[in-house]
Amino acid sequence: MKFSLFVILNTLAFGVMLLTANHFSVYALEFVHTNMWGEKGVAQGQFNQIGGIAVDSEDNIYVTDFAGYTANMVQKFTPNGTFILGFGTFGNGPQYFTNPGGMTVDSNDTLYIADFGNPTYAIKEFTANGTFIRSFGSFGIGPGLFINPGGLGVDAEDNIYATDFGENNNVQKFDKNGNLLMSFGSPGLQDGQFNNPTDVEIDSSGNIFVADSGNERVQKFDSNGNFLMKFGTFGSGEGQFRTPIELAIDVSDNIYVADSKNNRIQVFDNNGTYITQFGNTGALPEMIEDPVGIALDSQGVVYVADGRDTDVHVFYPIP
Repeated sequence: MKFSLFVILNTLAFGVMLLTANHFSVYALEFVHTNMWGEKGVAQGQFNQIGGIAVDSEDNIYVTDFAGYTANMVQKFTPNGTFILGFGTFGNGPQYFTNPGGMTVDSNDTLYIADFGNPTYAIKEFTANGTFIRSFGSFGIGPGLFINPGGLGVDAEDNIYATDFGENNNVQKFDKNGNLLMSFGSPGLQDGQFNNPTDVEIDSSGNIFVADSGNERVQKFDSNGNFLMKFGTFGSGEGQFRTPIELAIDVSDNIYVADSKNNRIQVFDNNGTYITQFGNTGALPEMIEDPVGIALDSQGVVYVADGRDTDVHVFYPIP
């Protein structure tokens, strides 16, 4: 899902960075803030209310503006924040947006965007150049239906996963043509239940991680939607959350959590063991104040969409 940006550079700290299949496998203990871009506004390169963020195979950055009410409700940038193009217009039809939020990119650089203000056309599909392809998902309660489509993720077969943080409180899986394949989860506090799930990501083994925001935790499921484990409780300590809203997974299958009300990003291994955190220290301009989106590029650079400052921060992992 996918609701969100930054660059990174510096020297020392412990960790390992291995080149694997043209990607860097990152196990960093420190992330350094190196850049930030974007500001409040409605012009190119500006955001009225920054939302989701995603990265394509060429490390271009896409950002949604879910309260833009103008053209260019999705914008595309180079990694250093140079504006490339914008697309998407406010409206009610299949190709238009009301409140675009969560976003993900498949292996062909096809872009999927959740429009949580328009669940009649819940998920919008576009090319990397902003050409509309299709919408799928309908308003309602039940499999294949949405009240508030939230975060999006894709697996190795380019199947699309979507959370619904409305009454459905579930995760739904679709093929690349928008056909429903699976739905799991229900409202509640128990294992396998959700209270406003806001994002979903899939690791290299097909395991499904869900940001269960209202329950202040992340849950892990197998590829069939069977509950495996959970981590996180309410609080501000290491491994605790105050509204975990967005997830990202690196090529080592570590889990990055945008812990929005704690104003930080936390990193965990694939079993939920705490590794490190960043974004909540340093000079004031370098601190994130309400992370609502997170994405990683092919080099392990972390881009964070800051909802309060309406900009993108860039963090570089130190090996």
